[in-house]
Amino acid sequence: MKKTALTRILCALLCAVLLSGTFAMSASAIPPTAGTPASVQKVTGDDPGFFRRGFDFLFRTFGLLGFIWDPYQFTMINQKPVFQFALGFNDFYGVFPWAVNVWADEIITEFNYGGKDWRIQFWKGGYGVFLATGGEIGIYVKDENMPLKHYNASLNQNDWLNLRYTIYNRGKELFTRPSPYLTGDVGPYWWAPGYKFLSICTDFILSPRKNVVMDATVEFKDDKMAKLFIKEMEAKGFTELKQPKADKKAKEPPAKLELGLNTPEKYQLCEDGKSVRFVWQNINEGIF
Repeated sequence: MKKTALTRILCALLCAVLLSGTFAMSASAIPPTAGTPASVQKVTGDDPGFFRRGFDFLFRTFGLLGFIWDPYQFTMINQKPVFQFALGFNDFYGVFPWAVNVWADEIITEFNYGGKDWRIQFWKGGYGVFLATGGEIGIYVKDENMPLKHYNASLNQNDWLNLRYTIYNRGKELFTRPSPYLTGDVGPYWWAPGYKFLSICTDFILSPRKNVVMDATVEFKDDKMAKLFIKEMEAKGFTELKQPKADKKAKEPPAKLELGLNTPEKYQLCEDGKSVRFVWQNINEGIF
C-alpha cells in the first residue's frame, strides 16, 4: 500500500471520533423562522421517520457550529453566516484537511470583476470518510489593491451569489442545495456546504474522487462576470457542451444534448446569459 494511502487511512481512524461528534451535535444556533425548528420547516417530502427525527432532535438540542439538519435528505447544511464567516479563505487552509478528516477534490477560480478580486471555489469528496459524502461552494472577495492573497467572506450580501448544486455518489443522487424541504435554505450564499450522512465515499483514498460528481449552477451579476468565470473553467479543462449541427439531408433533427452524469467536465451558459452550469468529476487542484 502506498504511503499516501496509509496516511489517509490512519488519519481517518484518528479523526473518526471527533467527526462523529461533530455530525451528531452540529446544528442551528439561530433558526431561520423564530419559534419554529429550522430542520422541521417542511415544504414537501415524506415523513423522515423516528430515526431521522432523532438526529434532528440532537441537532437542535446540542447545536454547535451554526449548521442545520435536513432530515428529509439526511444531510447537514449551513446557515448564513456561521462562525467560518469571520475566517475568510486563503491557500493555507487547504494544507491540512486531514485535521478535520476531509479528503476532497478542489477547483479554484480567481478573476477580477467590479474592482474586486474574486475567488470562487468548489469542493467534493469524503467528509469523515465513512460518515459523509458531500460538497461545498465558497464565494470570497478581496480588494484588488490588497497585496496579501487572503479573501474575505464579504459582509456585503451584494457580493453573494445565487447558486444550486446536486451531489452524486456512485451514480446515485445524494442531495441538492438549496434544499427542496427547508424553507430557510434559500440563496444567495457566500458558502454553501452539504454533507450526506452515512454515504460512504468509497474512493476517498484516490485523487480525484471520481465516484463523487457535482452538478452545479452559479448565477453571476451579468454576462461579463459569467464569461470571466468560463475563461477560468476552460483553463481547468472544462469545455462547452455544444449542440450538434442539423443535417439538412436528415429526416429528423439531431437529439439535443443535455448536461448530466454522462457529460463530465462540460459547461453551458444558461439562457439568461449570466448563469453557468457545469458537471464536475475528474479534476482536482487540491493537495489531497
